[in-house]
Amino acid sequence: MRAAVVEDQGLVREYLVGVLRRHFGATDVLQAGSMAELERLEARMEDLQLVLLDIDLGDGSTIDWAIAHVGRVPGPCLVALSSILAPLPLKRLQAAGLSLAHKNDGEVELVEVIRRTLGGAIMISREVMKVLSGGGRDRQSPVKLLGPREQEVLGLLGQRFSNDEIAEILGCAAATVADHRKRIMRKLGLHSIEKVIDYAIEHGVIYDSQAMAARQAIRREDDHTRH
Repeated sequence: MRAAVVEDQGLVREYLVGVLRRHFGATDVLQAGSMAELERLEARMEDLQLVLLDIDLGDGSTIDWAIAHVGRVPGPCLVALSSILAPLPLKRLQAAGLSLAHKNDGEVELVEVIRRTLGGAIMISREVMKVLSGGGRDRQSPVKLLGPREQEVLGLLGQRFSNDEIAEILGCAAATVADHRKRIMRKLGLHSIEKVIDYAIEHGVIYDSQAMAARQAIRREDDHTRH
């Protein structure tokens, strides 16, 4: 695997390179410690499979670069790394398909985020979720307001899955999903699906790669049926 690590702290950069080599067999890992170095590397990044990038570098933020890079086809999977507690542009990151991890994530968690991102998911790590919920003090957290199945449905709604797609993924009836959706909206005091999607994104719901794979399978079946 060819990858890149964009991080301004040398020790952290070395650690991330080591993670990619140990767990993903990365043989060629490009490295940059600033926006200037990142821009100089762009010509060599065409066939990369993964880029890990610190959100805040000493000479600027990588967010705009990352979102622009996602629009290029083909492009690598991107995982943004944060160490800040300030509000993050989750809607922009999610819309662009970037996963988000925290520098305080343990190696096991980071590896899982990377693995699932490479599998087609959009991931938000547990440490980021803790930050978003104020360390668990957020009274509006889905963990506090919703049951386990409702949280699962919320995560799928947050990816704009339809009731029928969610039913196929979860192995239940569409009417059951509709009931879950009504209860979720009632418990959260939300009155439109767009508000539900906003809530899911703002509270850092994890997006499941298995669900993504199931959705793709459903679409392939539909295409086969139509033809």
